[in-house]
Amino acid sequence: MPRNINTKDINRMFPFEFFSELNDQLISYSMLNSAFFLGMHIKMDELKKRELFEKDRIKAQTIGLNENNILSVEPLGELLLLETCCTLQEKEAILKGGLQRSQVPLSILAVQLYDSSHLAVFASDVTDESIERIPEVLWDDPNLLIAIVTLGEEGANLSILKAPPSVEQLLEQILHENTDLEMQKDNE
Repeated sequence: MPRNINTKDINRMFPFEFFSELNDQLISYSMLNSAFFLGMHIKMDELKKRELFEKDRIKAQTIGLNENNILSVEPLGELLLLETCCTLQEKEAILKGGLQRSQVPLSILAVQLYDSSHLAVFASDVTDESIERIPEVLWDDPNLLIAIVTLGEEGANLSILKAPPSVEQLLEQILHENTDLEMQKDNE
């Protein structure tokens, strides 16, 4: 059972095009990969962006970023960690010199793909052979959950960017249950 998904599999399932198209959809966040972090501030063609993207990916491999890249986050369960990111406000502060990257909370773009039975595909109980059979993933796949996991002193904070309907229903149910519990506590 893998605790991580191999870099070659991640590169196949999530190529440059995935991140480039997703980056165009992000409203409140920016990926820290140079191709996207600098891409909005420095004019560059698609080929240069791709080169920067690949260079940053190779650098990430050498520092072990893809090791232990499956993280369990409640209430969703396991997520595949793909790319570090920050809020747009943090990005502007970094670019203006007011913040160093090391001062920004660690935020990570995370995904989970669900099969037709609503089971997680990127999970520690899925075999390497099954992962190897997954083709390229599209950012707008209706079975793909996209989230930002921010790790802080209080634990993981989760921002859902896109979720399949089954996950939305689960989250609504949990929210409803938590609201009911709070109301019961208030009435006691």
